[in-house]
Amino acid sequence: MVEVKETLDATYTETDDGDRTLNDYSLTNILGSGSFGVVYLGINSKTGAKYAIKEFSKTRLRKKDMFSRQAFGFRGRGRGRGRGIGGPPQPPPSAIEYIRGEVAILKKLNHPNIIKLYEVLDDPRQDSLYMVMELCEKGVVMDVGLDKTCDPYSEDAARKLFCQAVLGIEYLHEHEISHRDIKPDNLLLTSDDVLKIVDFGVSEMFVASGNDRSKKSAGSPAFFAPEMCVAHHGEMSMKACDVWALGVTLHCLVFGKLPFVAVSILELYEVIRTAVPEIPKTASRELRNLIEQMLEKDPEKRISIAGIKTHHWLTQDGKQTLPSTHENTDSIGTRITHVTEDEM
Repeated sequence: MVEVKETLDATYTETDDGDRTLNDYSLTNILGSGSFGVVYLGINSKTGAKYAIKEFSKTRLRKKDMFSRQAFGFRGRGRGRGRGIGGPPQPPPSAIEYIRGEVAILKKLNHPNIIKLYEVLDDPRQDSLYMVMELCEKGVVMDVGLDKTCDPYSEDAARKLFCQAVLGIEYLHEHEISHRDIKPDNLLLTSDDVLKIVDFGVSEMFVASGNDRSKKSAGSPAFFAPEMCVAHHGEMSMKACDVWALGVTLHCLVFGKLPFVAVSILELYEVIRTAVPEIPKTASRELRNLIEQMLEKDPEKRISIAGIKTHHWLTQDGKQTLPSTHENTDSIGTRITHVTEDEM
């Protein structure tokens, strides 16, 4: 279990000159922003250590929590202690309770390709909640979107990044966690080019040992698997959905663009379900084959993580061998167990 400090009485201050502090952290440059809030570069005034400090709006978190209660009859991802809509009234949760599931999962993760969480802080006088995380100095591997293309990586450079992502996802799946939002935005690089998987806000523990089925759709639409793009869909394999999103991510890395684009969400869903992505002729035969297998419309026929690890493109026809599943998962730390009520 990774030790994560929780500070419920933090103090955030901002001077007239714009200098921001949060307890022992000086908040300097803005590293990024999104619907959740802002990510700052944080420097510990006592040690000089640098961190990424992610700010959440408690107001937005409360609205998200209320939607989850109404839509699913429980709070968050189903591991919380709240009753269903018809149960007795519950007292309003503390702010940290809104991200308790994500914090509980991150406490259990110990892998070189998964981001580390060090501290969670709440200033009860402010609207913000903060997560102090490992700093990835080089930022996202690629800033690509429906209306934005990027310079692609070479196949060799993409392979080095992709191998790390595969090992991180294998670790999660072997410990019965699905990320649910794999995309270049959620793959960050440290100063020495170590890839870190981030943002476990919609991640799910499997409902039971070996059972990765879920009816919930989660993640970013451009990375949705075809089986998620159907109204009133039934249960889906979360691992197969992660593999699809990883395939879309690989397409982005080597071609600098998304394989499926459209002007509306409904049209995007239709394209994902029916269209065959164009793969440039410049792609190697092995790369083309891997992408086609990862973007297989039928989840039952889609390649698995185990298949990806031994694919000719990833291994360079056997010249490169990835760590075995045992080496990649069991030897790094204590095997993960399900999130318990006490950990929540």
